[in-house]
Amino acid sequence: MKVVLIKRMMRLFVMLYLGLITCVSFAHESHPVSYHAQASKESASFLALTSWLSSLPGPLKSMPVSSVEESGFMMFDALNPEQQDDNRPLMLQTIDDRVVDRQKSKSPTNGPSLLGRKVRIAILIDDLGYNRRGMLGALQLPKEVALAILPMTPFAHQTAVRSKEQGRLTMLHAPMENERELKLGPGGLYARMSEKELKAALTKDIDSLPGIQGVNNHMGSLLTANQKSMNWVMQTLKQHHLFFIDSLTSSHSVAGKTAKKYGLKTTTRDVFLDNIRTEKAIDRQFSHLIKVAKHRGEAMAIGHPYPETLSYLKKRLTQLNKDGVVLVPLSQILSHNAPSL
Repeated sequence: MKVVLIKRMMRLFVMLYLGLITCVSFAHESHPVSYHAQASKESASFLALTSWLSSLPGPLKSMPVSSVEESGFMMFDALNPEQQDDNRPLMLQTIDDRVVDRQKSKSPTNGPSLLGRKVRIAILIDDLGYNRRGMLGALQLPKEVALAILPMTPFAHQTAVRSKEQGRLTMLHAPMENERELKLGPGGLYARMSEKELKAALTKDIDSLPGIQGVNNHMGSLLTANQKSMNWVMQTLKQHHLFFIDSLTSSHSVAGKTAKKYGLKTTTRDVFLDNIRTEKAIDRQFSHLIKVAKHRGEAMAIGHPYPETLSYLKKRLTQLNKDGVVLVPLSQILSHNAPSL
């Protein structure tokens, strides 16, 4: 009798959990800007719950949980960026469709190539431009930390100018169409655009931010999987002598390989730091970044201008000696590629 009761209670718990996720997804569907979410084994996530359920005997083990378990991804919508500083929930703040765990397909950099060479990490803070507090906090980080700015947002131009004055690497955070049809805000790039329209929109985004040296995608799970659109994007970036960072928001992204095909300097995001906005969770992701870097010789993380992230990095980046890694400008980990057209 007790066993049956326990099983029923656990089944109820799972149903309530799934209901909460569904409600959150629909409640935030209309907000214009979203942030990426990586459901990793290190995070306190739904994947951990599904793993626990699979270890149980009887009906619970075979109980259908969600397609999330099969895909390996977890998605949340963002709140309006003007509200992103203090009043947002700690956990339910991010999505952009699906986010790939890059480490699964990467091979380690072993052997003599690492001998006598410091392990390097690079950090990019993106989604800047919507509020002053995020701008000021990001500009207080070490100058090696790169900043990516959403075009034509209230503090975009000011952030770019001040970042350039600091001698900091500054980028365009180009809004690209996502599979869930979430609003992109100003300067968005869409798969329905003609070559002329897309190139004109991207050029306008680039011209709106003084001193930028590169571009990475904001959202983009739909557009980065579109080969034709990515050809036009890379042609435009090559014309402006800009590098490209693939934020890797889709397992079907062709952005990175297309950048290489056109001979652009490029790399791909390894870790998202702030899927969950707590110091403990951010620290767990930062430790994962260091682990990946030591495995490969270098690694790159993307974070967002949350107060929790900026406060954590401001302290943690002064303690890298104990980890045996060095923080370098993003430009130092870009791959150099000869055009292969």
